[in-house]
Amino acid sequence: MKMISYWKRSKEIYTDDGLVLIIGWYDHKNKNNGGNKALGVHWGAYPQSRGILSPCVIPETTRNATLSGLLHQAVSNNDIAKIESLIEAIKFFNE
Repeated sequence: MKMISYWKRSKEIYTDDGLVLIIGWYDHKNKNNGGNKALGVHWGAYPQSRGILSPCVIPETTRNATLSGLLHQAVSNNDIAKIESLIEAIKFFNE
């Protein structure tokens, strides 16, 4: 499914039973010269706007808590692939 143009250079970093987290640059209404780093969430093909996937932007405090909690869970489960993906996302926001 096509993603709304407000998301630039997005990448899936985490999936769990239909829930998908992405990182990328979010440029609301394409008015911010490329946008800001953001964590987004969608569930398969939801939410949509006029038939185009429109992931929700997660606020910074919630983003940090979510990534931290998911990383803790991945470490506890020794899930190397998720650990690497979540570390990549954390580095993205700290660069």
